[in-house]
Amino acid sequence: MRILREGDCGTALAPDGRGWVPVTFGYRTVRLEETGVDVPNVLVGVDDETGTILIIPSQSTPRLKAARELVKDEVFQVRIPHELEDILVLLADQFGASPSKFTPALLRFYLTEASERRALAVRLVKLSQGPLARGRRGVKLSFRGSSAFTSSVRRTSKAVRGASKSALARGAIIAAKEDLLDGRSPSRTEKMQAVAHAL
Repeated sequence: MRILREGDCGTALAPDGRGWVPVTFGYRTVRLEETGVDVPNVLVGVDDETGTILIIPSQSTPRLKAARELVKDEVFQVRIPHELEDILVLLADQFGASPSKFTPALLRFYLTEASERRALAVRLVKLSQGPLARGRRGVKLSFRGSSAFTSSVRRTSKAVRGASKSALARGAIIAAKEDLLDGRSPSRTEKMQAVAHAL
């Protein structure tokens, strides 16, 4: 794939009947008409005569796709006991990551895996009923998740008895403590180490 640069020239078909016209590529803010969202710094081909955007090269389409997906994201929100927040901070520290970035990644990892493996979902529900997870829920956890992620959590909630969104999240934190801090799952530890490095 050829990567275009700002200032590169090309041609594009003008919609006003002028045929093929010269364009110069540059970075502009593109408005997604279907959502009204402005996406900054998108490389586009601009009509040399009118200054209008005529073409969006393939290297820019993933950026626009990501912006569309972000609009579709849903807020995942649960309340947890303070002790579970302490565990999340310990886990982030263990992997040398920021808690605000590591916590959503950790929960997405465990809850996605639970949606694919019933045995893990059952384990999370059981762990959510332990004394550590049943404390006063004074901490609000909130992060954005794709619609596919939140749908998978809803499906798990319906498929496994007692698997509410809150129970799954609380159980996931206890499972992460057992697996990652207490060393019960070297394979998950290795995966979360890779996740932490990518944050």
